[in-house]
Amino acid sequence: MINFSSSTMRRQWSPCVGAARWYALCYLCLVPGVLCLLFSLSAFAAAPSASDPLTAAQRKWLDARKGKLSLAFEPDWPPASFFSDEGLVQGITPEYISLIEKKLGFKFKRAHYDTWADILQAGYRGEVDVIPTMARLPEREVRLHFTRTYFQVPTTIVTGPETPGVLSLEDMVGKRVCVLRGSADYEILSKKYPGIELVPVDFTLDGLNRVDRREADGMVADVASIAYLMERHGLNRLQSSGYTHYSYEICMGISRAQPMLVEIMNRGLTLISPEEKREIFKKWLYLKTRPVYRDPAFRAYAIVLMVSLLMAVLGGFFIWNRSLRHAVDRATRVGRRAEESLRAQAAELEGARQRVARANLELTQVFNASIPMLIIDRRFRLLRMNSTFSELFGVDASLMVGKHCYEVIRSDMCRTEDCPLTQALSGIVPKRSESLFSTASREGIPCMVAVNPLTDKNGRFLGIVDSFIDISRLFQAEEEKEQLRAQLRHSQKMEALGTLAGGIAHDFNNILSPIIGYAEMTQLSLPAESREAENMTGILKASQRARDLVRRILTLSRRHQSELQPVHAQAVVEEAMTLLRSTLPSTILIRETLHAKGRMIFGDPTHVHQVIMNLGTNAYHAMEGQGGGTLEVALEAVAMDEGETSFPGDPVGACLRLRVRDTGVGMDAASRDRIFDPYFTTKGEGKGTGLGLSVVHGIVRECGGTITVESEPGMGSTFTLWFPEVEGEEVVPEPVTTGALPRGRETVLVVDDDEELAFLLKRMLRRAGYRVTVFTESKKALSHYRSSIGNYDIVVSDMTMPGMTGMALTREIKAMTPGIPVILCTGYNDRMARQAAETIGVRTFLMKPVEMHTLLTAVRQELDADDDTWKPSKSG
Repeated sequence: MINFSSSTMRRQWSPCVGAARWYALCYLCLVPGVLCLLFSLSAFAAAPSASDPLTAAQRKWLDARKGKLSLAFEPDWPPASFFSDEGLVQGITPEYISLIEKKLGFKFKRAHYDTWADILQAGYRGEVDVIPTMARLPEREVRLHFTRTYFQVPTTIVTGPETPGVLSLEDMVGKRVCVLRGSADYEILSKKYPGIELVPVDFTLDGLNRVDRREADGMVADVASIAYLMERHGLNRLQSSGYTHYSYEICMGISRAQPMLVEIMNRGLTLISPEEKREIFKKWLYLKTRPVYRDPAFRAYAIVLMVSLLMAVLGGFFIWNRSLRHAVDRATRVGRRAEESLRAQAAELEGARQRVARANLELTQVFNASIPMLIIDRRFRLLRMNSTFSELFGVDASLMVGKHCYEVIRSDMCRTEDCPLTQALSGIVPKRSESLFSTASREGIPCMVAVNPLTDKNGRFLGIVDSFIDISRLFQAEEEKEQLRAQLRHSQKMEALGTLAGGIAHDFNNILSPIIGYAEMTQLSLPAESREAENMTGILKASQRARDLVRRILTLSRRHQSELQPVHAQAVVEEAMTLLRSTLPSTILIRETLHAKGRMIFGDPTHVHQVIMNLGTNAYHAMEGQGGGTLEVALEAVAMDEGETSFPGDPVGACLRLRVRDTGVGMDAASRDRIFDPYFTTKGEGKGTGLGLSVVHGIVRECGGTITVESEPGMGSTFTLWFPEVEGEEVVPEPVTTGALPRGRETVLVVDDDEELAFLLKRMLRRAGYRVTVFTESKKALSHYRSSIGNYDIVVSDMTMPGMTGMALTREIKAMTPGIPVILCTGYNDRMARQAAETIGVRTFLMKPVEMHTLLTAVRQELDADDDTWKPSKSG
């Protein structure tokens, strides 16, 4: 660590003439050493280079980012970093960076910014990877990484000549003080001395000029740059009136996105020797040192020295040239005689070489045109490799020859008893075998291997020839077949779960019906203002929530038809977000931006609710491994032009745009292309079925909308949904009327296989004045009706019953008495069943659980309907 101080800025003039003569004498003494050094440099240059100072992982990381890592130098902070009049960067820090680049064998890309504030903001945004001159502050450590300190800078207070005495920062309270915008001085003074009126400037020289022109009372900056600029620009009237109580450590700021770069730059700093550091600081801090070569006496001695050296060199060259000429003459005579002999031998060898080259070319072409092959000797060393093998396994034959075969290609047979070469050496005839083979650049290539022994003309075993047949496509076909089997099993399991859920929901409906019915009748028997009536109201509300839950289960099991209708989208999103907030952990920050109040889309409220839940759950899973994150949900009205749509049929015009964004792990391009495929998932085992986003895609398309996804690895994901906006009024369920219940004295036939539910319907109808006959078996009910035609005014029947369904029973009754009204009760909203029932004259369907008011209203409406084809019984 280097400490700047005011003493380093003092003038230091060159030594006297006597010292210059002493330097010259030293150079004369060093002449023999210089000559020896010149001869030793060539040998030293041929020595092998030092080992790589970085680890293998660091070198690999650095090589992968050649030409991509950038740094930005401070444009106006002399002598640490500044630009010359010619626009070249210079100073202490550029010299440090040049040494690091040289020692690490890497070059940073230079980025240029006009001011220090621009550089600081670029570093915070990740646009610059390295900021070489950076003071370490707690606020900055949150947004950047830092290397170790490589020098320390004290700061000073500069004022005009009229300021007496020695000042401190407390003396500057209430005064106008210039500081560099975005600098450590600015951040320290603004927090610890709020009473000082800070004047931010973009360049240190601007602040000094303001103080010189008395536009400011002083300036706080580091000692080195203040001294350099005051002397460089002749600001002689300014003075250093005191020092601050602090100094800041200068490190290199590293982007948060490049943690490995911190280790590399720290390593580069340690490689700079103390001598190199002294040279840098001597060059930029001792600015007034007069070089010895400017001394006239030294120049005279140097000229004499150079002339003497030149004469010695010329004399030696003349002697060496004379002896060399004699040696060349002798060598020429010997060479002529040898040349004649060699020409004859060369002609004979050239003919043999051409014959061998032609045979070798033919052999190489045949060898490379065959299937992938290796030739291995009995010591397991690779003798030859053809080009088809190199292409299949991605290896360079010229680099692999001579290595052991198990170093080039790996499999579970290598260095075991199953190795073909081991078997051949043991006298066992190798057989064809299959295995997965890997090299340094390719992993797990399935191949069938055929082995042939290699022998000489005497039959002596030399090695083997391995032939490889790529069977990747066969393996891929088997994997795809097994994947299809797994998907089929999963689909069957999901279908079975849906059937089970539907059956449970149907039975639960039958349980809810008595609860709601008895609660309604009990409530009617109680005073309206009593506590017991309030309790009954609570039971009814809870039962209605349970009824809605059952319908949602039936929808998910595909046994409940979705009903598309105008829906207030914002209300459904708010309801789903309330449920998400209670479901997701507190580590997930949820932000809502909803601006579509009163606007509607065409869809099923339950399905729209399911879309929000699926996308929210998917976002949570993407952020779960990071310990938390942010989930943003935005809904707003937009207008879609035809040019903005991606596919034919996408919504155009007024739309509602729903955007769900997370800060999770993100996805690569391959995952984005398959994200909406059924059963495709990137989650771990037990965390997803691969159906969530597929269901979302289907629901969005069902509503006439479209969905897109934007994601990059490490950057989170954004799902954007567009729904066409519709006009109309939302279908709201009719509220339960608390007034007088419809009554009557007609005769009703009730058929339901659930005895308790049938008894409940009977009590409800009798309470309203009707005469009721109940059957729990549909066949007995039909037999009874056949024997008493004309005795009943209306039939109320369950849809699903053993032996004979409600549809079959209705068909038989309508065949005997076409005009009698029939009401069917069902637990499933099956549109096709309704259409079939309507064809035989059924007009009213009641969804279980049936509420008392709904039942009585439906019965009264059917009895009061104008139907000339039916004459009621005498009781009507």
